Amino acid sequence: MTTLLIEIGCEELPARVCESVLRQLEDSAEAPGLVHRLLEAERLLESAAFALRVLVSPRRIAVLAQGVPERQTARTDDYRGPKAEIAYDAAGGLTKAGLGFARSRGARPEDVRREVVDGKEFAVVRVEAERRDAAAVLPGLISALVTGLQIPRGMRWGGRPAGEAEYLRFSRPIRWLVCKLGGTTVATTLYGLTSGDVSQGHRVLGASLVIDSAEHYEQLLAEQKVIVSQQERRRLIVLGLDACAAELDAQWSDPGDVLAEAVYLAEWPSVARGAFSAAHLRLPSPMLITAMQSHQRYFPVRDGGGRLMPAFLYVSNGDRGAAALVTHGNERVLEGRLDDAEFAYDRDVAEGLDTMADRLGDVVFHEKLGSLADKAHRLQGLVAGLAAGPGAAGARPGGNGSSAPLAETLRMAARLAKADLVSQVVIEFPTLQGVMGGIYAESGGLGDAIAAAVGEHYRPLSATAPLPGTLAGGLLAIADKADNIVGAWVAGQKPSGSRDPYGLRRAAMGIVRIALEYGLRFPLAGLLASAVDQFELQGAEDLGDERRAVIVTETAAFVRERLQVLLLDEGLAFSSVEAALAVPAGDMPALAARARAFAALAGRDFFEDAVTAYSRCAALAAKDAAAGSRSVDPALFADAAERELAAACEAAREPLLNALSHLDIESAVKEAAGLRPAVDRYFDAVMVMADDDAVRGNRLAQLAAVTALIGRIGEFSRLPLASA
Repeated sequence: MTTLLIEIGCEELPARVCESVLRQLEDSAEAPGLVHRLLEAERLLESAAFALRVLVSPRRIAVLAQGVPERQTARTDDYRGPKAEIAYDAAGGLTKAGLGFARSRGARPEDVRREVVDGKEFAVVRVEAERRDAAAVLPGLISALVTGLQIPRGMRWGGRPAGEAEYLRFSRPIRWLVCKLGGTTVATTLYGLTSGDVSQGHRVLGASLVIDSAEHYEQLLAEQKVIVSQQERRRLIVLGLDACAAELDAQWSDPGDVLAEAVYLAEWPSVARGAFSAAHLRLPSPMLITAMQSHQRYFPVRDGGGRLMPAFLYVSNGDRGAAALVTHGNERVLEGRLDDAEFAYDRDVAEGLDTMADRLGDVVFHEKLGSLADKAHRLQGLVAGLAAGPGAAGARPGGNGSSAPLAETLRMAARLAKADLVSQVVIEFPTLQGVMGGIYAESGGLGDAIAAAVGEHYRPLSATAPLPGTLAGGLLAIADKADNIVGAWVAGQKPSGSRDPYGLRRAAMGIVRIALEYGLRFPLAGLLASAVDQFELQGAEDLGDERRAVIVTETAAFVRERLQVLLLDEGLAFSSVEAALAVPAGDMPALAARARAFAALAGRDFFEDAVTAYSRCAALAAKDAAAGSRSVDPALFADAAERELAAACEAAREPLLNALSHLDIESAVKEAAGLRPAVDRYFDAVMVMADDDAVRGNRLAQLAAVTALIGRIGEFSRLPLASA
């Protein structure tokens, strides 16, 4: 066993590509990575001794695989030949066809045996596969490794080498290849590059080096100022940030996750600090942080009270001795950006958010969906319905922060929500959309409630990002996301497969998370139908009743899919989620409460009783599709068990529905469980499929009524019975 090194040397790779390559090459809990799969396919993997390290830095992608055998591992293959009647003669010896089959597989005649496959007898031979030296196999593996990486936006460079059918596409030009099996150099040619034992050190501080052995790879590169391990680079950067911040008696912060990118921007990282004029601290903190992080990849620092300080930290990939010169350059760049930011901010404050809103008609939101002014008008219509509906009335408090009615707060916030998109600051820093709107609303004296709603309405920015902190912000965010989703359907640009250019799955998850966080029990289909109404009132398109219905149905299913994902991510059983989401309940807190309750109650006796009562009734009621639409006629009852079931069902109806309305799912299930004795006696005493059409129809209608009542809790036919 020995260690295999493969190094792909490149021009500087983008950080996102580095992260993508790392995910593809490394093994995960879900599946083995590309390296593992290739070694396994080439029989160069001994699982007991195998250990893999993937090392990625700006200029190289390296694989260190320990426990690689020097020869391919043994393998036997069974080959099926002609049918036995063709391969063997009457005396049981091999015919010419049988002998030819053995020769074709490199086997002796006596190795051929008979075997029955799918009821037919064939000649079969077992052959041990050739075991080649690893050094002879690796050239093909290197090619498969390079071409097997999925590189976003791959580029090609130079001419196509002679003999190659097509260009190699990669993120950046590949400049060198190294392949070592222990101390042995493996030579191969790939797209005009010959692999060998020569690597490159740091672009400025290092030099070329010879890798004498795979085991010495990291040590040799460190001598040439390259920390090839991304984990080690991250550790050194964090230590440097901590040390520099401690010198200022401060704490560094990284709200933009710049650290993840900095790890792949430097091969020999060091941390230094710079400063900017304290006069710039009059700017809002989000502006200062964005100016530092979005373009320059600096780390802000805060004092003990949490206030931003006129200082920043940065990661350098150069000579530590030149830190003063580098710092001076970074300070000049930041000062210039902050001067520009101050100018833009002062212009925006002078104009005011209300005036900005008047300019939204000049900005196209979508060529088929109108301007940003049209978007703002649609949002006003949507939030009016949300504020007046049962969702907001029953919501948990969310800090509206104002004595003004919620509806008025939402109306004003909806009108101004998109106004900052025409501001100078957001044009310069697009990631501050919404945030600056909230700041301008506050500076313009519009009140904390409106400012918070405007500032929060883009949240959450991802499936796990923070939610709006106020009820008004949450309702405005739901309206905005619903408008985006429905707008895509109206424009004929709904997402398909993995294609989701407008982030609509993220928007749908945002609706789900906000509704659950605030207990918003608005009917989902009603919200989406209202969004369609806004487009029709705007005159965007004459949709027609049929297409309108399709849009509402499909968008409701689209949002429910995100609820399903969220519940499954909580660890709930698929059957519990499926049973909950199949009911006609129209609001997300009700659906989520059902799924969580079903998972918690699984295995309890009363839960099994409810499921059994439902399943027995549903199985027969399903035999007559019209049973659910017919009324039950007590005059047609012929047995006491029918009257008993009707009475039990009527007694359970009100408490069951009342429990559901308060999301007390356990109490509702207990009411349904109380019907099981009457259901069991019914099936013991009553012949449902009676000869008399009227009696049979009435009994099926009664079972359908029981099914419908219990079915208000959940589609229990989707749940497994413990006794099954």
